[in-house]
Amino acid sequence: MDFLFSVIAFIVLVGVLVAIHEYGHYIAAKLCNVKVLRYSIGFGKVLASKRSGNDQTEYCLSLIPLGGYVQLLDERSEEVAEEEKDRAFNNQTPIKKIFILFAGPAANFIFSIIAYTLMFSAGVPGQKPMIGEVDQQSIAWEANIRAGDEIISVGDRDVKTWQSALISMIGEVLEDEQISIQLINANGSKKNVLLDVSGRTKELTSPDLLFPGLGFTPESPNLKPIVVSVVPDSPADQSGLKKDDILKSIDGIEIQNIEQFSQLIMDRPNTLIDLLIERDGMGYETDVSLTTREDNKSMGYIGLQTTFDQDQLQEYMAIEKYSFTQSFLMSIEETNRMIGLTLNMLGKMVTGQISSDNLSGPVGIAKDAGTVAKRGIIATLSFMAIISISLGILNLLPIPVLDGGQILFVCIETVIRRPLPEKIQMAFQQIGVTALLFLMVFALYNDLARIFG
Repeated sequence: MDFLFSVIAFIVLVGVLVAIHEYGHYIAAKLCNVKVLRYSIGFGKVLASKRSGNDQTEYCLSLIPLGGYVQLLDERSEEVAEEEKDRAFNNQTPIKKIFILFAGPAANFIFSIIAYTLMFSAGVPGQKPMIGEVDQQSIAWEANIRAGDEIISVGDRDVKTWQSALISMIGEVLEDEQISIQLINANGSKKNVLLDVSGRTKELTSPDLLFPGLGFTPESPNLKPIVVSVVPDSPADQSGLKKDDILKSIDGIEIQNIEQFSQLIMDRPNTLIDLLIERDGMGYETDVSLTTREDNKSMGYIGLQTTFDQDQLQEYMAIEKYSFTQSFLMSIEETNRMIGLTLNMLGKMVTGQISSDNLSGPVGIAKDAGTVAKRGIIATLSFMAIISISLGILNLLPIPVLDGGQILFVCIETVIRRPLPEKIQMAFQQIGVTALLFLMVFALYNDLARIFG
């Protein structure tokens, strides 16, 4: 079911972003009075289509949901009636051609601004950027970063959640390999630290290696499990456990969270455990004779469902929420920042300064799409904004089959004052297709390596 959900989420997400991108081309063509023959979401076999409007534009939904296209009237690909030649794309001025070609990526950037505005207006929840354990042999320890410190700014940007802190730190690494952080300790005192990570860009920008490389971990919320229900005649029921009991320790081991509690139980099949609980503000010890799970006799079973204290959780959470005006201005800033970060990462990836493991393909995006879709609309908007920016930048690369390559052709033709020879255009397009195929295969390899590696 998770796989199917991820596939559906991926198709919907990509379909929406592609529709937005192609609509940018479509509306720009309309504004320039260029005839649109077809507006397709997806490639390949047409699954459904409808013609409408004075131009009888064909609106299509096609089989392969990995892109789309807007087909414009063009003398280079079809016969054009004399009365419509002024509406053919190839007969437009260079400014109009560039406007139409750039409008697709621009639509993706505009979408990200809208998405970020909605997010910041509604409130973006996240975990406070509190420092957990710090390795005493690390650069973080040498810079006087300690457990319990809270990050309040990275560089010139105030941060309230780990997500914004992480993005800002990566931006600092890519910018000049110096991470400037302001923190506040448990006593309320502020301190400024500068982490010099010169020569470590490739290491620290590899997936999931920034925090281990700096030498600290984000603080994990210590949320004791609370009993929601007890299975009749189960070990928990026979030991007198009740709803709302707070689970404190097992065999003297303090219970930190629900995941740890579950693991402690599974590691003790057919074992008598000493369980410390809290009930109505009082501590009680009880012996529980664990059995085994029916589906796996090697795992312990207690027979209860748990949750955690929502009030306690709020101590670890923060919400970034602003007025609509503030949100709009911040969304422009955030979009510009993410464009700069993406271009910086892409450039350093090409030159080998950062790991190419950061590149994700359709499998990785589908997996992430399914994950964020389960987290709700705010997480989904954030993910879509980032992917939309990436899609806009990708299409502006100077590869002939992409918008950027076509813009480059228009610029060259404007300078030399004649169309490029067809053979040269075909040669560049073949190179472009080969480059894209290589990029897709490499990204797919990264996806599979992450899953099976």
